[in-house]
Amino acid sequence: MNTVSRTRFLRSAAVFILAVVTTAVPVRATLLVYEGFNGYTTGALAGQTPNNNTVGLDTAVGYYDDGVSTTRTLNYSVQNTGLTFGSLTTSGGALSFTAGTNVIGADLGVTFTGTLWSSYLINLSARGSASNDGALIRIGLKPSDSTGGHFNSWADSRPTTASTTVSVGYNATTLASTNGTASLSLNTTYIIISSFTNVGTPLSAGTTGVAKLWALTASQYAAFLSAGGDETALAGTSVTATATQTITSGTFTFSTSDAFALVTVNDAGVVDELRYGSALADVTPTPIPEPAATAAIMGIGCGLFFLRRREMRRR
Repeated sequence: MNTVSRTRFLRSAAVFILAVVTTAVPVRATLLVYEGFNGYTTGALAGQTPNNNTVGLDTAVGYYDDGVSTTRTLNYSVQNTGLTFGSLTTSGGALSFTAGTNVIGADLGVTFTGTLWSSYLINLSARGSASNDGALIRIGLKPSDSTGGHFNSWADSRPTTASTTVSVGYNATTLASTNGTASLSLNTTYIIISSFTNVGTPLSAGTTGVAKLWALTASQYAAFLSAGGDETALAGTSVTATATQTITSGTFTFSTSDAFALVTVNDAGVVDELRYGSALADVTPTPIPEPAATAAIMGIGCGLFFLRRREMRRR
């Protein structure tokens, strides 16, 4: 290789390494709410207060069930190992739940208007068999507010019929969520992504509320990220299940007067990495590169840099 070719090679290699290193560094999302169940005492979540590892939850009020029944929080337990989901790195903790009528939540510490995005990881190990069984996350006036809940994102929906599909919707006294296209397999971890338009705005025929849900396996999520990780990629990626609901009345809020809640009825499993944000990118984390791999890339880059300098000195 002559001097000119070697110089061109070094220049191209340096640019490539710089691009790899730059894209490998994860960008922290701007989150409205984050709960990874990290930093809690292992065991019952009830009564423990959202800690400094959380975002957007009221750290002055502990997890509770609105006083409806103290037994409804007993089947939620913090474990010190998080769910695994491909190459994503989770915070280290997770929340397990066993069969029973379970409701637990915490007050919100933020207010938001606009399009609300959410995501969470879930792995179901068992399902109930009754028409009102299932598993979801929601926003409501209180954790136990089943008839006036603002936003429902079901991983397993049986609100009115014996359907085991995903479900999504704005929920009010007379409005139920809408069931989706398919059921989730047991003992498989999924990411559930949802969006809700016009949060905090009075809805009408001209200003509709559109709720959407997508359920993805780890491989489907990797394909979504590889396709660009944006709304176009989400719409074009093969997913396990989807659900959609459009409504034209009501005002559904996300504010400090509301609460975030987990509700599971006769299902069992583990939930982890709960997120709410103002954009899809806020709730779709990207893999964090292995330290050794990052160090190796940096080392190659530094080596090429010094080779480049030596070539320049020879000239």
